[in-house]
Amino acid sequence: MDANSSALTLAAKGLAALVVLFLIRYIDTFTTIFSFQQVGIVPNIVAVLVLASGISAIIGLGQGNRWGFIPLYFFIPAITLFFGYSLIPYLPHLFRPEFRHIVIILLNSTVMLFAVILLLKMMDNDVILPAEKY
Repeated sequence: MDANSSALTLAAKGLAALVVLFLIRYIDTFTTIFSFQQVGIVPNIVAVLVLASGISAIIGLGQGNRWGFIPLYFFIPAITLFFGYSLIPYLPHLFRPEFRHIVIILLNSTVMLFAVILLLKMMDNDVILPAEKY
């Protein structure tokens, strides 16, 4: 394993740590959703899917596997759209309340873009292009 590959794996593990921090930070939300019989904005099935995708992303990315990005690509938009939470904790609270939703969308979009670029870099090592003939 070369230095570039280990740096990419470390970045994937950093994404897994970010998801772990998110789940720890908002565990009370999930316990509230599962404790009541609610037919609210976020049904139980959506919460189960979000929680399962987060745990799957932690397992996959924590081991440095590329399949961990698949549940992450569901997790980030789901927490943004269904819950309105930022994957990066506490940072949106530095902004005025009327701008927080925009900040959350920008932060989560930035993390999503980073994850896409990271996966492309990880896949770049496997691609062998044929030599062009002139």
